[in-house]
Amino acid sequence: MLISLGVVLVAVILAAVWVGTRALIAKNALEDAQTELQEFRSVVGTSDGSTAALYSSLQKKTTEAADATGDPVWAAAEKVPWIGPNLAAVRKVASLVDGLVSDGVGPVAKAADGLSLDSIKPKDGRIEIAPLQKLAPALAELDTAMTRARTEAAAIDTEKTVSQISGAVAQIDGLLSQYQPTVAEASKVMPYLFPALGGEGARHYLLMFQNNAEERASGGNPASMVLLTVDKGAIEMTAHASSLDFDHPYPTEPLTFGGDWDKLYGPYTSTYVTNITFTPDFPTTARLAQKMWDIEFGQKVDGVISFDPVALSYLLKATGPITLESGEELTAENAVDFLLAGVYARYDDPRVQDAVFASAAASIFSAVTSGQGDPKAYLEQLAPMIDQQRLKIWSSRKDEEELLLSYPVGNMLPADNSKSTAVGVYYNDDSTSKMSYYMNATIDLSADLCTPGKPAYRVTTAVTDTLDPGTALGLPRYVLAYQPRIPFAGDRQWVNIYGPVGSKLTGATVDGEAVTFGDNLLNAANTVWNATGVDDRRPAVSGRMHGRPVAVVSVKMGPGETVEVAATFAGADDPSDQLRVSHTPKVRDVPVTINAKECG
Repeated sequence: MLISLGVVLVAVILAAVWVGTRALIAKNALEDAQTELQEFRSVVGTSDGSTAALYSSLQKKTTEAADATGDPVWAAAEKVPWIGPNLAAVRKVASLVDGLVSDGVGPVAKAADGLSLDSIKPKDGRIEIAPLQKLAPALAELDTAMTRARTEAAAIDTEKTVSQISGAVAQIDGLLSQYQPTVAEASKVMPYLFPALGGEGARHYLLMFQNNAEERASGGNPASMVLLTVDKGAIEMTAHASSLDFDHPYPTEPLTFGGDWDKLYGPYTSTYVTNITFTPDFPTTARLAQKMWDIEFGQKVDGVISFDPVALSYLLKATGPITLESGEELTAENAVDFLLAGVYARYDDPRVQDAVFASAAASIFSAVTSGQGDPKAYLEQLAPMIDQQRLKIWSSRKDEEELLLSYPVGNMLPADNSKSTAVGVYYNDDSTSKMSYYMNATIDLSADLCTPGKPAYRVTTAVTDTLDPGTALGLPRYVLAYQPRIPFAGDRQWVNIYGPVGSKLTGATVDGEAVTFGDNLLNAANTVWNATGVDDRRPAVSGRMHGRPVAVVSVKMGPGETVEVAATFAGADDPSDQLRVSHTPKVRDVPVTINAKECG
């Protein structure tokens, strides 16, 4: 009996020593793996080391940890009270990390070996696109591995584990939750980059330069356009045109749109290239640009990319200064003022002005495609361009366009309220001038979401003319309002306010006075004699576009004056509590305040 007990005791002691030893091995291996994983992350995207070699060492460590916790003795010890849940958690962590490294990190390490941001940035007008083919499937495998790891981490029971183990599990879960969505987005986008850069045949993109000095809903008058040809990563500027190279107006609309399009925008939006940005719906603008370019130059482009001088100034933060053909130096600090005001003060001829815009586009294009600047700086500057809706992209290919529409670069307003309940406030110049450079605006969105199924929204914008009359005396006539019935140094704009998807417009005011809506933007076609603005031949109108109610009113102000426009909306289709405001990207920042009523 004593001998049997002694044998059992020895077996228990040996098992405990064995498990303890294996736990120590696993602990050391995981700690070494953590150190090497941090080194791996620091090396990816640089030329500081081999990702494949680092992965090989990393994988040995994680496999060692998984093997140390995967034998029968360890499994038996997991059934022991108190210590068992801790051992089970450690085994699951070791297995999770080993699977993530083997199935996710491994493919990326092999595909990215020898690559750095410098190696794939543009050089001599070309981007090396071959690595993109290897990275796309590798990122997909990493996304799959991280998704599985998140599920496994969430399933680890830490209720009865010591704080050191529960803390480690929480840390892993937190890191996966932080980085997996980013990897998922990258894996979704990456397969499209190779064909988009001409990997499967040449692509032709229309680069549209929106001039914020003459505001349009999506930015400004598209005064200058450039055709980019991309073939196997080689990028070439193959044509340039200004608004003067297009019919104005086209005798018949190149494209027609149903619903309330004519009522809200009139025929001029789709017959003048300078007005195709009157709508905030960028796919509509892009399709019009594509059609008009085809009519004039006999080429149907594959996509349209739009940006403005403010976005250009962000790019200059990455490239550094550039010199125009005329000798002027553009910097991040002076680009906006020069392109939106200085050009008009210095050059009276519109064709010379267009030539300066073309030179600016060509110079920045040359700087970017020659690899001037730090690739990380480019990535940093993309964020404000996208957040401020200054960069917009459209593709004629259905699958690519569906992808673009899932991001802010695809359109200014979302198609539904699933992610956020968004409203839009947009400004269209109506003085045929460059006065928008001097116009400031603020926006306020107030919402009452307290009654289930009956949300209410109020959108208010105040527009201010900041031009001093004394300064106006020294400005070229070309800059000041051209249209009649506008005070000297004043301006006139159409203000467009879009409500949430599925909502109903319940009213609008201008400086507190209720708006009476007409039935057509064109005064000659309007039949409502007392419509607001009819005395100025600018009747207010309302309608629906893309599932949203729209209020359009004309505002006119003298120098130093402010006009306030407000619109109220009721209801929405499955509204989100997350509120958002989209607005015309102006020359200067537009302060936006969002307030949701506190429910008692």
